[in-house]
This record gives sequence, structure tokens and C-alpha cells, in this order.
Amino acid sequence: MTIKTFSLGLVIALIAAIFAAVLTVLGTHLLSQDENKSSMISQFFASSDESFVEFVEIKNVVVTLKSRGDSERYLLLALALTTDSAADTHRAEELSPAIRGATVTLLSAMDYDAVREMSVEDLRGMLMNAYTERMKSLKTRMPFKDVIISKMVFQ
Repeated sequence: MTIKTFSLGLVIALIAAIFAAVLTVLGTHLLSQDENKSSMISQFFASSDESFVEFVEIKNVVVTLKSRGDSERYLLLALALTTDSAADTHRAEELSPAIRGATVTLLSAMDYDAVREMSVEDLRGMLMNAYTERMKSLKTRMPFKDVIISKMVFQ
């Protein structure tokens, strides 16, 4: 074995050891980081299809519906608004009275039977239109992207 062959083997072993050490440090860092923290390494390996989504719940929206006869009819709704940033989540919470008001204004003018026959998707579309109009009247942008009807109880 010559000195040249020995030196080449030593350089290859040294490069392999440095490479293994770097991979060990990066792997340890990636596995030990907190879920809420985001690093450049985890962003590099993260899927680009995933996006930030938060929900703002608006519970117990009670609406009196028009009905035939003397009996009163009610609708209880629980809604969830989808936002894509923490700032929009906060803004949607601040605007919840306007959202509740738009919901009551829209539905209280409707007949019980008409609302009862409506699909959830149709009702969702009507609510989104009402919210868009309310935000325009308030001269503010809509801080949420969608509304989810999580509960709908008729009485």
C-alpha cells in the first residue's frame, strides 16, 4: 500500500464522516423542533399543498322564521368561518355581530317551509352572498373564505 492510496482512503473516510455528521445534526434538529415552530429545513421538506386554515365558530344563532298559522317556527344554526391567517381569524371574531346580523336579516324574511326544503349547500351560498353584501355595506373586506354550517335545528 502506497502513501498515495492511503491518503486517498483517508480523504474519502473524512468526507463520509463529515457528511454523516451534518445529516445527523439536521435530522436531530428536524425531529426535535416544536410543532408550532417552523424552520427553513422543515419548510424545505414540507408539502406545498398544505395551507393554513383556522375556524371561527359562531354558535347558537336563533332565527324566527315566518310560518303559516299562529305557531312560531325557529331555526338554530351553528356556523364555522374558515380563515387563512391569524389576523383574519381575529378580524372575523371582531365582525361576528355583523355576521350574526346578516344571518338573522336573511333568514327571518324567509318562510319556514322554504328554508326547510332548501339544501345545506343552497343555504350556504345564500349566507355567503349575504355576508359579502354586509361587508360591502361596512366598507371592509371579508376576512373569511367560506362558511360551514355545522348545526341546523328546526323547531
